[in-house]
Amino acid sequence: MRFTKILTVALLSLQCMAFFGMSGKAEAAQYGTSDISAQLFSGEQQQTTRQVYNPLAGPQYPIIQDSYFTDDYGNILMIVNVLGEVNKQGQLVVRENVDFATILALAGGIKQEANLKKVVVARQNPEKNGIQAYTIDIKKYYKHGDRSSFIALKPNDTIIIPEKAISLTKIARVMSIIYPWVSIYNIIQSN
Repeated sequence: MRFTKILTVALLSLQCMAFFGMSGKAEAAQYGTSDISAQLFSGEQQQTTRQVYNPLAGPQYPIIQDSYFTDDYGNILMIVNVLGEVNKQGQLVVRENVDFATILALAGGIKQEANLKKVVVARQNPEKNGIQAYTIDIKKYYKHGDRSSFIALKPNDTIIIPEKAISLTKIARVMSIIYPWVSIYNIIQSN
């Protein structure tokens, strides 16, 4: 199936060259190959992939992580870290005035065990007033759209979304450990 697709593409390419008055050998000489058809049918193919432009990906050169930088369109970007109860933890390249809803969406959303009342934003360097960490209640935002506890993020901030103290998942984990031992104890006691 793949060979027939390659053969079809090769034949269409040769027909186009003939239609426009170009010979394959002239083009091959121009590009430094001996014969185009030999390359097409030799089984050796060069795969070229074109990189899709992503404005939030940042530049293709090394950057200092604790500073702002710009993309090709002049958007001001920064790196933030997301840890804890999200589906995709790690570094994110985001725009300068990003809000928590966007960051949580880029991190793949929150897990069911996430404690949204005690989200921590840890700064790399303390602020002028000495504060290095903030606690934010994102649950108010999810319930009422209240953004009053949001803070402006800075480069290399780390957003930590903790796990709930008690959840059904934790209870199930504990019970899965305890239940077999209780069963064994009951069997021993009955004998």
